[in-house]
Amino acid sequence: MNRTPLMALVVVVGAISACANRAEIVDVPLSATPLNAQHIARATLSPAGDQTSILLTVGGVPQDMAVPSRLDTAIYAGSCQQLGASPAYETHQANNVDYPSMAARTRHWAQAPVALRELAKGEYALLVRTSPADGSRPLFCGDINAG
Repeated sequence: MNRTPLMALVVVVGAISACANRAEIVDVPLSATPLNAQHIARATLSPAGDQTSILLTVGGVPQDMAVPSRLDTAIYAGSCQQLGASPAYETHQANNVDYPSMAARTRHWAQAPVALRELAKGEYALLVRTSPADGSRPLFCGDINAG
């Protein structure tokens, strides 16, 4: 029995399925603020019903933060160059997924009370800042672009 056509079909169907799921995910490169220079971060936004799930991968935070680091996120109207006066959407706490961790790279999870399809329609920016205990200082910002 020749399995080559069957395997080819499985590969093609898998590739098409992966493309369909990736279309629902928005990748947001985050730029470090001067306070957190030389560190990198990235956010992956995915739909969670009428909310948006945010997974942050953070390559570093200032040395003076509490360990394990706790971060807050907020979604602002506008862009990182021109944030709105106040957040358009406050998110639920960005909990450290790697808790407890002192690693330089950590992952954090948060939930925004807005559907991803709504964020994809307008101009919004994701701001990552330290928790209130660490002064709510801005660490990273990235413009949300669905295209």
